[in-house]
Amino acid sequence: MRSRALLLAALVAAVAACGPSGDPDLRVVNDVRAATPVSGSSQVVLTLANDGDGPDELVGAETPAALGVEIHLTEIDDGRATMAELERVELPAGEEVRFRPGGLHLMLVVPDDTVVEGGTFELTLTFDRSEPITVPVEVVPLLDLADDAFDEDPPG
Repeated sequence: MRSRALLLAALVAAVAACGPSGDPDLRVVNDVRAATPVSGSSQVVLTLANDGDGPDELVGAETPAALGVEIHLTEIDDGRATMAELERVELPAGEEVRFRPGGLHLMLVVPDDTVVEGGTFELTLTFDRSEPITVPVEVVPLLDLADDAFDEDPPG
């Protein structure tokens, strides 16, 4: 009986040790902007920094200003753009992750009539380990988001 209890305690300790170590410390680096909607959707761009010593993951986002928010990745291959929906995005410790057109971005699905040029709305980002972060989002023309869409990410 005692050996079973010791074995169970060892298994519990081993499983607990498999989880991420360290603590994430997340922040939004820049102003969050969304494009004026086109064909029933809008892109949201921002940069997330993890200043902590442990990883985290963005697992979702929501806003009352749209039917839904999806995490997307656009990839260009042989001159063709494809977009895939992601369930989560890794936020490694000590790094920044950039969401922008032409790459990783958030997509507002069926934005409402408050998502208009010059308007603002709130967006709540949800994470695997950290508390949610709610940020104001400014709505700008799509071309304003495209200014740095395809440039290289800064070294990080």
